[in-house]
Amino acid sequence: MMKAATSAPGKVILFGEHFVVYDRPAIVSAIHLRARIEAWIHDQPGVWIGSRRLVNHPASRAIEYVFEKAGFTSGVTLKISSSIPSSVGLGSSASIAVASAGTTSLITLGRIDEELVKLAAGEGEKIIHFNPSGIDTSIALYGGGGLYTRSRGFTHIEIPLKKILIIDTGKTRKTGEMVKRVKEFMEKNKERFDKILKREEELIEEALDAFRSLDLERLGRLMLENQSLLREVGVSSLEIEEAVKIALDAGAYGAKLTGAGGGGCVICLADEDRIEGISKIISNRFKVYLTELSADGLREEKI
Repeated sequence: MMKAATSAPGKVILFGEHFVVYDRPAIVSAIHLRARIEAWIHDQPGVWIGSRRLVNHPASRAIEYVFEKAGFTSGVTLKISSSIPSSVGLGSSASIAVASAGTTSLITLGRIDEELVKLAAGEGEKIIHFNPSGIDTSIALYGGGGLYTRSRGFTHIEIPLKKILIIDTGKTRKTGEMVKRVKEFMEKNKERFDKILKREEELIEEALDAFRSLDLERLGRLMLENQSLLREVGVSSLEIEEAVKIALDAGAYGAKLTGAGGGGCVICLADEDRIEGISKIISNRFKVYLTELSADGLREEKI
């Protein structure tokens, strides 16, 4: 193909971030915010945006991996557009890496090779993240909702919850730094960390049960406990704690950071008929997104 376009969704981790690095499960959902990549063949090797060659970027690394595996010796010009805010825990870099690999797979192979896209996007994520778990690229590729563990990969699950409120604290951070912070906590507090991992596994099972019955009050309590564990391992922040408090004071059942922490975003759980009113209250202090869950994964787009 001479030109192609794909898009991939952002994500929220509903339960289990950071602990997934240690092969514990996490519950994740794709959201309707998306990254779109258009590409067309360039007459010089490499990845180009206009007259500038793109290097050391999730998109370029993912594309170069596809080039290598497909034996493609030309180059591509990219157009990147995204509604996913970056560096706030919503999987922006993974969505860009997945869509970049997907578009390049179409150009080089004439089809989307999901296994190739997954491997290529994983390489792209390494540009941004220290020891990426693979959860962001999996949900960007497959969409919907899922249970993810590092050793067993991604399993689709039904998440009957339709919408969730995302609160952007406005504080950016680097995922790698937060992952290192948790690792340092683990090395200094091994016995306590083992207990945290055990409780997290139990919490995930309880959350899956609460999702099946759509018990929002119970899910809210479990979110707050998950937030407490994340706070203990050192990845919360003053902004996150403020956003959680405002959400609870406004009538939310629960709230917790989503993604790496240290800033970034907080998710907020409430009855659907009250969520817009809660959103208005929170928007007096923070930017908010009312997002749909279980969005489509990687898909080809019209040019």
